[in-house]
Amino acid sequence: MFANDTKMHVTQDSDGKIRMAEIDVPQDLLEVKIDHLSFPSDYHGPRMAVIATLQSQEVMHFITDRNIVPMGGWSLPGDDSIAIHKSSVPGELNDVTVAQALDYMLQTFSGFWFYQNCHDPEGRRTVSIGFLNNIKAVTDASLPKTK
Repeated sequence: MFANDTKMHVTQDSDGKIRMAEIDVPQDLLEVKIDHLSFPSDYHGPRMAVIATLQSQEVMHFITDRNIVPMGGWSLPGDDSIAIHKSSVPGELNDVTVAQALDYMLQTFSGFWFYQNCHDPEGRRTVSIGFLNNIKAVTDASLPKTK
């Protein structure tokens, strides 16, 4: 699909993860190293796990130092915060990049994470990082029976 797009780079990791990135998009935020990251057990769903990562001291220092504006804010709880029926990311991580922390979430949540880097009308760098769940495939067995 992207074979003729010279600005798109598509790779597949040895574990099967497919990565797509435009070659001119800065990856510096994804490379920020986090010393220690824990996922609170009362943070349910992928959005809250992403927020826990982005609110780490190292990431907050990085975005403040570089005057990066989070698109839509990173401190807003969103729907996942009260969705106790959703899983929480287990465990703690040490000495990981933001990208590695996002990859770790894929062990709990089926889907993919995304990273957007733009500029607002004032020329400031704006960034959005999030997670999208996979949608279950429709099968004949899941369709309602008709007469």
